[in-house]
Amino acid sequence: MKIVIATKNPGKIQEFKEKLKSIDLELIPLTQFPDIPDAQETGNTFLENCYQKATFYSNFLKLPVISDDSGLEVDILNGLPGVKSSRFAGEGATDEENVEKLIAELRKRNVNQSKARFRCFIFLSFPNNYGMWSEGTLEGKVITEPKGEKGFGYDPIFIPEGDKRTLAQLETEEKNRISHRAKAIEKLVNLLKVMRWIG
Repeated sequence: MKIVIATKNPGKIQEFKEKLKSIDLELIPLTQFPDIPDAQETGNTFLENCYQKATFYSNFLKLPVISDDSGLEVDILNGLPGVKSSRFAGEGATDEENVEKLIAELRKRNVNQSKARFRCFIFLSFPNNYGMWSEGTLEGKVITEPKGEKGFGYDPIFIPEGDKRTLAQLETEEKNRISHRAKAIEKLVNLLKVMRWIG
C-alpha cells in the first residue's frame, strides 16, 4: 500500500520511515509533489489540524495520507505554545527563534524549568473520506539552557522524564524509541493490523 507522509520536515520524514520500515508500505514524502497547494491548519487542537491536512491531501492526491500535528505544552505557560508550536515566534519562525521565545517566556516568570510534554496526534485519511487517528505523549520538562546538537524543534531544551539529557543529546534511534510521535505511530500500526490493512 502506498501512503503519502504529509510533511516536508526531514526530521519527521526520517522518524516515520524508521518506525514503519518493518511494514510492507511504500512511503511517499510530500516533497515528491512540489506543486501541491498547502493545506490549511485552522484547527484549535492538534487532532483538528492533522485531520484537515490528511483529508485535504488525500482527496487531492487520491492516495492514503498520514498527517501528524504535534507540539509542546508547557505547564507554567498554561499549555502554550501548543498548536502554535511551529510558529510560536511568528509565522515562518525558525526552530531557533521559537526556542529563544520560549526561553524568554520562562525567564519572564523567573523560572529556569517547567513541567511540559510533547503531544502528537496522527490521522490517516483514505480518499473515500474515512480514516483513523492515534495519539502519543512524552512527559518531561523544559529548561532555559539549550543542550545538544541533534534533533529539531524544541529538542535542545526538553528533557524527557527519567533522563538527564535533552532530546537533542540523544541518538536518533534512542529518541525514536521514546518520542511522542513514535508512540502515536506505534498505535496507528496496531490499528492497521487490527483492520487487516497490513500483515
